[in-house]
This record gives sequence, structure tokens and C-alpha cells, in this order.
Amino acid sequence: MNHRIRRPNHIAYQYIHGNVTWAELDRRIDALVAALWARGIRPGDAIAACVNDGPVQIEVLFATARMGVARVGLNYRHSKGDIERLVSHSESKLIIVSEDLYDLVAGCTPEFGILTAGDAQGNLGDYEAALAYDVSPPDMPRARGSDIWQICYTTGSTGNPKGAIWRHSGVMAVLGFSQLDLKMNEDDVFLHCLPAAGVPSVLAIWNATLGFTSVIMPAFDPALALDLIEKHKCTSTLFIPTMITGACEEFGRKPRDVSSLQRMYYGSASTPPALVRRAGSVFKGVKLEQVYGSTEGAGGWYTKLSHADHQWAMENDENLLSSSGQPMIHCRVRIVGEDGQILPPGEVGEISVSGDFLMDGYLKEPELTAKVLKDGWLLTGDMGRLDENGYLYLVDRKQFMIITGGYNVYPIEVENVIAAHPSVLEVCVFGVPDEKWGDAIHAAVVPRGGQTIDPDELRDWCRDKMSKFKVPKTIEVRDQLIRGATGKILKRAEIDRRVQMLGAD
Repeated sequence: MNHRIRRPNHIAYQYIHGNVTWAELDRRIDALVAALWARGIRPGDAIAACVNDGPVQIEVLFATARMGVARVGLNYRHSKGDIERLVSHSESKLIIVSEDLYDLVAGCTPEFGILTAGDAQGNLGDYEAALAYDVSPPDMPRARGSDIWQICYTTGSTGNPKGAIWRHSGVMAVLGFSQLDLKMNEDDVFLHCLPAAGVPSVLAIWNATLGFTSVIMPAFDPALALDLIEKHKCTSTLFIPTMITGACEEFGRKPRDVSSLQRMYYGSASTPPALVRRAGSVFKGVKLEQVYGSTEGAGGWYTKLSHADHQWAMENDENLLSSSGQPMIHCRVRIVGEDGQILPPGEVGEISVSGDFLMDGYLKEPELTAKVLKDGWLLTGDMGRLDENGYLYLVDRKQFMIITGGYNVYPIEVENVIAAHPSVLEVCVFGVPDEKWGDAIHAAVVPRGGQTIDPDELRDWCRDKMSKFKVPKTIEVRDQLIRGATGKILKRAEIDRRVQMLGAD
């Protein structure tokens, strides 16, 4: 890690309990490599980590990369049964776990056991005691670009988690090209607030290329996020839509000085234009940039809606805010039909992407891999369209398209309209089986604090703004929606919940 030479005393990571410089981080990574080697871990093996974000999470990411060992992130929001299946499926030989999450892995029997890590923040317990500072790291070859760095499991929002195989070369392409396109620099202070168990692990080591400081949140909390931006003068961050909502609500309750924030990247799920406008009004002067990608892209992104695009949309045509932007410099994007043929601009089909960053496939899933990787192109499972200027518009996951009364309806169309209602905080739209319509459109909505929602009034709002067949047949007011491992709203779980309710009735 050249930053130990270039800027040894510069803060690499700012944790809740304190900070670590690049020189100290390098020393700790070497000590962890020596400790893992002493336990029997060798290049090509896999180890798993089940901890909140903090020094243990970060050090495991770097140490496995340095050793040529595959790292498996275990998200504590998964069930105990899921955790056991992932450990077995990945053939992880060691688990590193914080004490409060030990019950999740207690049923696992990896070859080299389970290493507890205290609270994985300031008190690192057995993990700290195991670090071999007085032992030189083993003499072993550097990891190659073709070596596996991570087995990154999907969140399971569309079914059982699948293990995407990320190679070093793909992740390095992501780190280099994405930062060129997103214009990061060595003076940045980046707030990292997405769980690094999965895709956000790349964000957690984003600073490795340029040597800037990353501020690490153990888990997202909107109040803490604003506090950290104010305290550490963060210049950039990446939120998912639910985080933007939470941060805006918290800012309304207790404003902070967030004037240091220069850029806010957002993505991971479709973001209603109404929420984008709200973010711009709360975080005044911040440059907004939307990114779109998936686990299969080694933690990188496929498209970007730039700050300039946001400015133009605000002043001219807000419809552009519904776009996910144009392809990033390292990615090619096209839309294909059911027969695999490329579709012209304006037509809806499956989004397909290509680039050096793509996963090798799904671990131990050759048939599934063959379905999504074809001739160097990834079929994302997302439906969308490209306009004549190359802007991508998402319309939803392929499996979530609603066919109601013979008409095709994409949930995002309805969600964007409902999200613009002043009383709506969050919304999830989907279809449920119906004898008359085939699918009946249902909307689950969460009101803003202090607001009430009248379903009939909300349907009237929709009728004024969309075709009659797109108006939800039913609207359910909820206190909260079901979220996945990254905090993203889980549409599949919402569908299952609603179908179960209807069955019970």
C-alpha cells in the first residue's frame, strides 16, 4: 500500500472511537495477514466476516486482497439459517465475528474455527490479541488480477442469495474508472454509511486509490450521518433513496452544518424525482449524481446521471430526473428483447451491460451463470429503455412487471407519481393475483411524520396524473416498509406479505 510512503500520517479511516493513519493501517494489515497465515489460511481459501463496519471489516478487506484469499461478507440482517448456508456454500475456512452477532454463526463449523472480535469497533477482543505484530508477513506471491477477491452474495431481494465471483482485475477496473468518472480527489473526506458486507465493500476501500480519508459508520442512522458530516467536514457521500429520506427528515427535525458536503452520490434503487428535488433543497449547493449498478458488476456502476444533468433537469425538464443517466466510461449498455436482439431507442427491454468489471459468474451455479452472462454481456434482470441521447430509464425488475387487464404497468411509473404527493414519505408498488384483472395494482405507503394519508384522496391524485389502468386498486398505509440487508425496500417480501394477508382473508 503506497500511501504508507506517500502520505503515512494522513488519516486513512476515521472510526467512531478514533482514527488510523495509512502507515498504521498498513502495519495492522500485515499483522492480520501473519495471524491468518499462522491459523492455516492460504491463498485461494475463503474466510468470512460477520461484523458491523469498523476497523475489523476494513482490515479483513485489505488483508484478504493482499493474501489472495477470497473474502465472504456476512450481513447480520440475514437469518441464522441463511448465514449457515452461505458459510457452507462458500466453503469459508474461518469466520471473524463480533461478539453480539456470535449466535448467528454459532452453528457453523469452519475448518479453522471462529475468531471473535469484541464489538468490532474500539474493543476488538480476541481479534486484537491474535494480530501478529512481531511476526513478519509470510513470503508469498502478490495476488494476481485473475485471483478471486470476493464471493459477494446478492441481498436476496429477488430470491435466494447468489454468490457473485469478483476477481481482483474487475474490482481494480471499478476503483480506477469510477473515481475518474465521479471526480474524486485525494483531499476528499468520504462518509461511508452502507454495510460493507456486500457491494458497498468497494466503497469501504474507495480511498485506497487516491489516499483520501473515509469516515466509517458502524450502521446507518440519519442523525449520526448528519453529525459525522458536520464533525468531520465530509465532502462526499453515497446514499440509497431510503437514506436520503431519513437524512432529509432528520435535518428537518434538527438542522446541522452540512456546508462542507460538495457531492452526494445516490443509487441502488430507483429514486423518485420528488425525492431528488427534496435532497437538493435540504443539502443546498451539493452536487447530486445518480449511479446505477448491481452486485454482478463487482461493486461498480453502469450509468451516471451527472450534476450537469441534474441542473439541466431542474431548469428545463424534470423528466430527466427519472433517468439513471448515460453509460459510465468503463461500461457499455444496450437494451435487448426476449429473443436477445438489440432494441432501438424508446423500446422497453432487458438492460444488458458489458465491461472488464463484470463478475465471473455465480459460485457453483453454472446454469444460472449461463443464463445471465452471454458473449461478454450481463443480462441484469432490470427492464429499461434508452432514449435517443443514450440516457437509460429503469422501469423495474423484469419479474415485477404488472399485467393488469391486459396492460403492462411498470411499478416505478406509479411509484414516482405517488412519491410526489406531499404527505407520502415512502412507497412500494406491485401487483397481486386477481381473478378479474390478472394482477391488481397495490401500493404500500408510509406517511411523512405528522401527516395522514387518505387512500381515496391518494387515488384521486393518481387519476389526475396517469392512465386509469395504472391507478392502484388498493392502497395500504403502513408505519414502515420491509427492508433488506442494505436498507433497500424489498419488493419481493412486500408481495409475499400482501399475498399472505389476502389468503388469510
